[in-house]
Amino acid sequence: MKKLTLLLMLALATIGLNAQTDWSKVDFAKQYKMKTKISGGTAKTLLSEPTFINDYYISQASLMKGKSQAGMMQKQGVGSVFAEAALAGVSAEALQKLIEELHAQFIQELKGIGLTISDGQSVLDYGNESGKADRKNTWVGRTDGKVIFDKTSVLDNAPDIKEQNIFRPNDMPIYMTTSIVGGNFYFNAAKKTNVNLISVSYMIRFASFDSKKNVNKNSLTTTAGLSILPNVLITNPKGQWGSITFEKSIEGNNDWSKGLVETDSRDGSFWGLSSKGEYSIHADEAKYIEELRQIVLNAQKAIAAQIKANM
Repeated sequence: MKKLTLLLMLALATIGLNAQTDWSKVDFAKQYKMKTKISGGTAKTLLSEPTFINDYYISQASLMKGKSQAGMMQKQGVGSVFAEAALAGVSAEALQKLIEELHAQFIQELKGIGLTISDGQSVLDYGNESGKADRKNTWVGRTDGKVIFDKTSVLDNAPDIKEQNIFRPNDMPIYMTTSIVGGNFYFNAAKKTNVNLISVSYMIRFASFDSKKNVNKNSLTTTAGLSILPNVLITNPKGQWGSITFEKSIEGNNDWSKGLVETDSRDGSFWGLSSKGEYSIHADEAKYIEELRQIVLNAQKAIAAQIKANM
């Protein structure tokens, strides 16, 4: 009887470990501490004036790094430990197809709460006529569906990410700047065209680095760790700002991972989205994409609900 009970407990534990999150039932606002800042004036213009999604993208980390720093209380000679891992098995084509769907769904969510969605042509015209489209750090026009490969810097505030790939929907009207002080860039466009601007981004990580220390040594374990951090920024024609942020990253299920694989060279292009990496976390593409899809689709419902609640 005891043996049967033990076997049943192990079976239930296994089921619990393999259980998938039903993201449609998750309270994103509560669980991930969504912070919504939409003033009364911004809420009014969202209802009365058209809204243009001036930027929408996902930034998929493709090479990540971890570090276990040597400490004062450790023995002399104990050094720091470093690790890198690339994302393998996920194609750019799969992520591009995904963002097309996510973007289309977000538009429908905004329409569903009563917003009038603009095609943004008046904003693009303003950008071209004012000369802002000619600046080096701006993008005014339409996207071409090409993935942007980027090596992150200290200014990106993502010390665990070395390389990322940025995906935007193909042929999407876009009005954005990479300038750190780009407030007037957005405000002037919103004011001149009498259009609200909403930009949306998702930072996606795939790895987790667990550091452990004792007096004699440091250790660093690399495992799969899917997480998503959404960010929404709003500018209205009156120069008022709004935002929806998440204080906690959304942590996904990791059954997409096939484990850590050692590569045969520093050139990790074979492995997927990263340009290099001695080790890769190899993903089941279908499972990885579906987990991302379910998280973002339902997060966008929560974002739309937050906007509606503040209108």
